[in-house]
Amino acid sequence: MIEMITLFWLFFLAAAFVIQLQVPDTNAIASDASLRLAAEDAHLLSAAIVDDDGLSMLESHLEADRRDEACNLILEQLPETIAGNCWLAVDSGTMKRSGAAEIPPTQSLSVMHLKHVDGHLWTIGVQVWHIGGGS
Repeated sequence: MIEMITLFWLFFLAAAFVIQLQVPDTNAIASDASLRLAAEDAHLLSAAIVDDDGLSMLESHLEADRRDEACNLILEQLPETIAGNCWLAVDSGTMKRSGAAEIPPTQSLSVMHLKHVDGHLWTIGVQVWHIGGGS
């Protein structure tokens, strides 16, 4: 009986070395939170930038359908350790990437906002990820 238990135990230990579960590492909660806050801040800061007449530059770009300028304005507000892409859609259109575009090298997070400008509803999406030493 002891020999059977010993053999079973040896078989179990040998199998433990052979069988390994590979569980992918997800973004840490703190990493997700910092990305979300950076994207939210970029939205808020870009909406707060005004021209000499006191009009929102973001709304002016969207009203004139200058998508690249609107997206670049948003992406410029991201911290140095975070990069991103900007996606825009107007009314019921499909979202298209605008502004400076990159392919995320790691996992990314997207934050969407709706903005009403001159009778049109804009969907603004900011996809962000960590670069450099910011993970």
